[in-house]
Amino acid sequence: MIASVRPRRRRFGSRQPGDIGFTLVELLVVIGIIAVLVAILLPTLARVRAHAQSTLCLSNLRQIGQVCQMYAGENKGFFPTNQPDVIDSLTGGTAAANGPGGGTWPANQIKQQLFRLCQGDTRVFYCPSITLYDGETATTTTATTPPLVLPQHDPARFEELPTFFDNSNVRIRYWLICDPYRPSGLIPASAGGDDTDGFSQFQDSNGDGSKRDEYMCKVNEKHAEDIVICTDQTRQASAGWTFYHGTQQAIATGQLDTKAALRSWKNNLYGDGHAESIRPDQVKWRWGKTVTAAAGW
Repeated sequence: MIASVRPRRRRFGSRQPGDIGFTLVELLVVIGIIAVLVAILLPTLARVRAHAQSTLCLSNLRQIGQVCQMYAGENKGFFPTNQPDVIDSLTGGTAAANGPGGGTWPANQIKQQLFRLCQGDTRVFYCPSITLYDGETATTTTATTPPLVLPQHDPARFEELPTFFDNSNVRIRYWLICDPYRPSGLIPASAGGDDTDGFSQFQDSNGDGSKRDEYMCKVNEKHAEDIVICTDQTRQASAGWTFYHGTQQAIATGQLDTKAALRSWKNNLYGDGHAESIRPDQVKWRWGKTVTAAAGW
C-alpha cells in the first residue's frame, strides 16, 4: 500500500528555491529605505536649488551692472534714474513723482533705453527667487490693439510690450536704487519737503548726517565698491524680515542670530560693477520713511 503524500502548505512569506519575487517584509524594508533616503535628500536638493537660483540672480545683477555702465557712457556718466518713491519701477515717460506744487512732468524713458541696451533680453531684471508677486492681481493695461493686460511685475510686461511705442512704467523684481530722480529735484523745507541733503526716502544708515552718500548718481563716485545700485527685494517690516534666497522664512525682529537667518541671504550689485551675497546681519535699513514700509540692502 502506497501512502499518499499530502502537499505541505507554504507559509506566508516563506521562500522556495527558484522564487524570484519579494516577500511583503522585504518590500516594506525597501520602501522604508527609499523613504529615509528621500527625507535625507530633499533638504539637500532644496539647498542646491536655492544656490542655483542665487547664482542666476548674481549673474542677472552683473549684467544689470554692465547695462548701467553702458547707459552711463551715453549719459555723461549718470546711471539710469529711479523714482525715489517707487524703486522697483522703470519709468517710460509718463508723469513722474514730483514735489509739492511741482506739477506733473514727464519722466525719463528709462524703460525704453534699458530695453535697447539689453537688446531685448530684459529677463535679467527679474530675480528667479522673488515669489512675492506670484498671483499678483494688480494689472496694467497698455492701449494696443488688442489691449495688453498683464500683472505689473510680470516679465512679459517688459518683453511683450511695444516698448518704444508705450510710455507706461514697468515694474521689475529688483530694486534699482541709483541716481534717484524727481523733476523738481530735492524738496527743501521751504517747499513743504524735508530733503536737506539727499532724497528724504533714503535713510542716513551710517549716521554721518548726510543721505547723499547712501546712493550713487554717477560712475566713479567715492566708495563705489561699498554703495549698492541694485539689490534683491528684502521685506523689512516692524514684525521682522523676509529674505528670498535660502529659507524664504520670515525672521522676527531681533532674531537675526537664529538658524533661519544664517540660512538666508540676499544679493547686491555695487557701484563698481561687482555683485555679492550678504548675510541678514549685514543688511541695513536704507530706504523708506517708516520701518513698516522699509527696504534694506
